[in-house]
Parts: sequence; structure tokens; C-alpha cells
Amino acid sequence: MVKSVDAVVTEDLFKTYGGKEPVQALRGLSLSVKKGELFTLLGLNGAGKTTFLRIVSTQLSPTRGTVHVLGHDVLAEVDEVRKHIAVVPQDVQTYSNFTPWEYCYYFSLLRGMSKSRTIEVSERALKAVGLWELRNRTCVGLSGGEKKRAIIATALASDADVLLLDEPTSGLDAVARRRVWAVLRELVEQGSTILLTTHIMEEAEMLSDRLAIINKGNVISEGSLDEVKGLAKEKFRVIVEGSLQDLGLQNHNHVSKFGNKQIIYVGDEDEGLDLVRRALKKGLRAEIARITLEDVFVKLVGGVEDN
Repeated sequence: MVKSVDAVVTEDLFKTYGGKEPVQALRGLSLSVKKGELFTLLGLNGAGKTTFLRIVSTQLSPTRGTVHVLGHDVLAEVDEVRKHIAVVPQDVQTYSNFTPWEYCYYFSLLRGMSKSRTIEVSERALKAVGLWELRNRTCVGLSGGEKKRAIIATALASDADVLLLDEPTSGLDAVARRRVWAVLRELVEQGSTILLTTHIMEEAEMLSDRLAIINKGNVISEGSLDEVKGLAKEKFRVIVEGSLQDLGLQNHNHVSKFGNKQIIYVGDEDEGLDLVRRALKKGLRAEIARITLEDVFVKLVGGVEDN
């Protein structure tokens, strides 16, 4: 058994899907997730996030490379790995005749918990995601967001050391999403390790201890939120509503346009404040803020073209 202080360690991980036109989903991906941290994976659709989580969770075999969870090889020690993990898949479907209580209760029993412990963790998990009052309603009568929360509660009730969550809050409303955020941070503070994928940049900013951006199957940036945001040369953004010709910025190199609104990226706060003052004098609407994780993400992986 490989000795490791980290919860998840992957080295030179490759995954190629066969077929008439083989697809290389992972291309030498290496990263480590420390025990007791919430680590977020960001990437475009098709970047390899779900493939990576499926390999870590023993659902998929890599083409090449190694993965260890708490020191256990995901290929050679499948049963041992599964004792320590719980998974919320991206597109999970619920059983219509199951209730949220039955999901938490029976799946926890299957993990070998005592009945008394199962009752305790199931109640705690359902209350945490706001489903306690709906615990005995069958899933056929629940909304899409409530079904998703039932699955999240099942993972929370598992008492697993490592939670693997693939876009767990997609489809949830803002109130439910923030409730889940609070629960996840509480679990990390209690010692759990969480590996999360998301397309919600605010979620990544609010939750992550560390994060990685992957593109075309490999890591292009990894570190704390401040470290990743520090990769951008521009530190502030100015949002202006109106024509940039009035400001002489129509040929500015760092502008993202959205109809009549545009984001102008500037190097420092003084430059940004000067731009805001000039815009206001011209009768334009303008505001300044620090760059966001989304700004950095778009610049690193491409998307909205700069004009």
C-alpha cells in the first residue's frame, strides 16, 4: 500500500475512450487533494472533470497512470477505496418510490452502520439540506431540486472520509444552494475531505480551500483562490454601460463586450477609478470591482473573446 498524507493522489493519469474516433479525455493529469480540504475542479464542458471523478470513485478504469485514495490504489484495492468514499454523480436519477428518509437510512445501513447510528446520521443529513419535513414523501412527488438534495443528503449521511461531488448544486435554487454550501464547509471543518466539480464560479470562490482548472484533460492552474486569481495581470474590472468611443477605449486590448455593456480590465485600482470618473463625466454608467475567478477562468481557457 502506498503511504500518503494526502486524501487523493493522481499521477500521470490518461483516459482514452475508444471508438471510430478515439477521444482522449485525460492527458497526463496529476494532482493531490489534501486531507481535510475542499478541493474544486473547474473546466469547460468536456474538459475531463467527470471522467476524473469516475476514475477516483472506482467507476471507470484509467488507460494509464495511478490513483490512490487515502493510500489505497483504486484498481488494486477497489473494496477498500469504496469503504472510504461517497459519490454524488452529475446526472443521478432517483427511485420514484423511495423517500428521502429511505435513501439515507437504507444506504447507510448498507455501509455497515448500526441502526441507531443510521437513524442519527439520516436525521442530521436531511435537516442539513432542508428536507426533514419532506422525509416521508416519495421522490415521484418531489421537485428536481428536492430530489437532488435527497441524493446529497444520502452522501452526507454516509460518514465517508472523502466525498466526491460532481456539480452537486446544479439545478438548486439560491437558498438551497447556500444551505448545501454551509453543510459542506461544516463537514470540512470536522475533518472530511471533499472533491467538488462545479460550473458555478461563486460556489468555487466561496467554498474552495484549493482549486484546479483543467483544460483538454490536463491541469493548467492549481492553488489557492488568491494564487489562481493572481495569474491575471489585470487586477480590477470596470463595467461600463454605453459607447467606449466616448472614452477613447474602442481599441482597448482588454475589453469583453456584452451588447451595450462591457467589462474593461485594468492593471490597478487607480487606473480603474480614473476610468470610472471619466465615464461618469460622459454620462455613462460605470462601476469598479476586483476581478473575479470567472474572469481569470475565461482568460485561461478561452471563451468570450477580447476585443
